[in-house]
Amino acid sequence: MMHKLRIAVVTNVLPHYREAFYAELFQRQELDVTVYCQESIPGMSLRTVHEKFPERVRLVRSASAPRELVGWQRLPWRELLGNYDMFFVMGNPRILSSVAFASTALLLGRPVVLWGQAHTAGANRITERLRLAWWRCFRNLFVYTDREVEWLRQRGFSRQHIVGMNNGLDQKQIDAVASGWSPDALHSWLVRNDLVGRTMILSCARLEPKNEFELWLDAIPSVLQRFPGVLWCVIGEGRERERLQTRAAALGVEKAIRWLGAILDEADLAPWFLSSQFLIHPAGIGLTLLHAFGYGLPVITNGDPESQMPEFGAFTPGETGKVFRRGDTNSLAQVVCSYLDEPEQRGAMSAIALQVAREQYNVSVMVERFARIAADMGAGLR
Repeated sequence: MMHKLRIAVVTNVLPHYREAFYAELFQRQELDVTVYCQESIPGMSLRTVHEKFPERVRLVRSASAPRELVGWQRLPWRELLGNYDMFFVMGNPRILSSVAFASTALLLGRPVVLWGQAHTAGANRITERLRLAWWRCFRNLFVYTDREVEWLRQRGFSRQHIVGMNNGLDQKQIDAVASGWSPDALHSWLVRNDLVGRTMILSCARLEPKNEFELWLDAIPSVLQRFPGVLWCVIGEGRERERLQTRAAALGVEKAIRWLGAILDEADLAPWFLSSQFLIHPAGIGLTLLHAFGYGLPVITNGDPESQMPEFGAFTPGETGKVFRRGDTNSLAQVVCSYLDEPEQRGAMSAIALQVAREQYNVSVMVERFARIAADMGAGLR
């Protein structure tokens, strides 16, 4: 009888965008995975789904500063060390209990995988160096993308076993939902929503300062001079909404914008993605990139890798979208116009983007790579 590897995942919360990943991971016959996490993060309105996996999730008490600037979880150390073959621990040192537990398990000779982002947009260089110095102590690292593996290698991580998970979404669900929208159904939807003849440009993210949507707002007047049918469709809520709407009114572009608010159901999101010309995200882009790619939607974002999130590793300028000079409104307007000037390029970009989401960056790939690094470590236990 095959011995299942008993794995404890120690993380902060189980967010909604990880639901499909854990659902598929829990089905792996060779793995027996249990997640240790807390209910929520103070100061963040992040939807969590731990209640959907009552047999697989152990909730722990925690104390955290707002937005998890620093935190501590009351982990059941004796239970963890006594019942599991290996540990996947979130590699964020702001969770002090994770630092303590992972380091102790390492000193005891137990197999530990640190799981996290090697580099993220806006990272403080000092704290990033401290985190990476801690990471160097560990043999096994599970990072967000293959490009992050290369990034760490270039910084001297030559002895570590590093696997990129290629972070993505549930592409099977996206494909299933998208296939339900025939051309006739999509046209009827456009008619009902008074969108026929409009050139739709999509954004799907929280309206927060970090996403720099004001930069795009300031570029819209120049774009409208050449393409008066442009309509920016904004999915998302946030503290910046009122300020952005005021700015749009001051620029006289409010009729070229549709504020849609939060849309959570994939079936309701699909027609917006399927009807748009591209998705625009001026700042560092994360999973929204793979959401767009999942519908074959090219992306326009800034071209500064240091300001980008790890998922930017899935992006190839000129193949899956276009980039502009970071912080440059004129550059952004020019790139948007150049894209709209050549509608035939959308087909090629769309095909490549969809291929990336289906073959390289999705939940199934993540689960396979999780299982791979677990198997590699498990071989050393025999």
